[in-house]
Amino acid sequence: MVGFLRTSVGGGIGLVLTPTLSLALPPSLVLAMIAPLMNLSDPLALRYYWRQWDRRQLALLLPAMMAGVVVGTWALSQLSEYWLGKAIGAVALGFGVLQLVLTGRNQRLLSARPHWSAGTAAGLTAGVASTVAHSGGVVISLYLVNVHLTKTAMLATGNALYIVPNALKLAGYWSIGFLTWPIIAAAALAAPLLFAGAWLGYRVNQRLPRRAFELVLVVIAISGALRLLLRS
Repeated sequence: MVGFLRTSVGGGIGLVLTPTLSLALPPSLVLAMIAPLMNLSDPLALRYYWRQWDRRQLALLLPAMMAGVVVGTWALSQLSEYWLGKAIGAVALGFGVLQLVLTGRNQRLLSARPHWSAGTAAGLTAGVASTVAHSGGVVISLYLVNVHLTKTAMLATGNALYIVPNALKLAGYWSIGFLTWPIIAAAALAAPLLFAGAWLGYRVNQRLPRRAFELVLVVIAISGALRLLLRS
C-alpha cells in the first residue's frame, strides 16, 4: 500500500494506513513501521517522476517541512501511547474532512502564485502532520492543488519534497525509541512488495479517475480516525 499510494495519488498513506493500523497495533509501532517503507519508496517515486517537479515550490516548502519534522518529533516524545493515538486520529480527521470539503466544492484557496508565507505555513504544518501521523502528504496536496500545478507536477513535487524530511523523520523516530532494528529488518524483507506496489501505482495513475479514488481514501481515513478518537 505504501508503494502504491506514493506513485498513484502521492498521498493518503497517513490518512489511510496510520489510523486504521493503529486500531490493531500500538501507534508508536505503526509510525515506526511505515517510516522505513516510505524512505525506501522515495527513490522509486522520484524515478518515475524525475525532473517533472516545480523548483520554486521545492525551494519554498522544503526548509519549512524540515523544521516541522523537528517540532513533530519533540511533540511525539511528550505523548503517551493513548494520547498519541488520539493525536493521530485528530490529525487524520481534520485533514480528511478538509480534503473532503474542498474536493466536493472543486474549490481553490489560493492564487496561482501565493505569498511565500502560505508555502511556509503549509510546509511547517506538513512536517508536523507527517511526523505525528504520516499525514503531511494531504497538506502538501491541498497546497499544490491550489497553486494550479498539473497532476504530474503535483506528484513529482510532492514526492521530491519528502526525500530529506523522511530521512530526518527516520532519525527522529530512532532518537525517541520508536524505531528498532527488528522493524528495519522487517521493512527490508517487505521491499519487494513495496517495489511491486510502486510499479502498479504508477500504471494505475495513468488511467485513474483521481477524484473518485481520493474520495474513497478520504472516507476510509475519516472512518479510521473516528474509531481512534472514540476508542477508550
